[in-house]
Amino acid sequence: VADIAAALSGERRSGAEPFVPWPLSAGAPTVDLVVFGAHRRGGPLEHQLISRGAAWRGPVRSSADYRMYRLATEPPKPGVLRHPDGAPLLGERWSVSPAALGTFLDQLPRPMQLGRVTLADGTEVVGFGCEPTAVTAEADDLTDLGEWPIG
Repeated sequence: VADIAAALSGERRSGAEPFVPWPLSAGAPTVDLVVFGAHRRGGPLEHQLISRGAAWRGPVRSSADYRMYRLATEPPKPGVLRHPDGAPLLGERWSVSPAALGTFLDQLPRPMQLGRVTLADGTEVVGFGCEPTAVTAEADDLTDLGEWPIG
């Protein structure tokens, strides 16, 4: 129980091996998922990943061809779009089982989308984007910040 509590709080018990949720601990197949906003650690939607047994794998940067906008959603979320005049964006890599990713996608509200995102090292992973029509003229462009502010 203490390991589970430590995993949920993001803390590691002294001398304890890090908690790895099932199915990750069983060596089952996983999918990497990159998030850029409200699903990041400490964000209001992180629980949607944790409740599906996702494991945080660390920070990542996108390639330099993405832009980020503040969307008019509740809770607030960023809209990430591929754009030739973009910049690298800070995100987080999580590992999740394919079944959990399917349930996550099934419950994902518009205008959010999952698709291929290119990382700074050239690899492509499943990641967040949004429908282009969600970005209006009034949307705040956060690209120059390079990340979604948490907190």
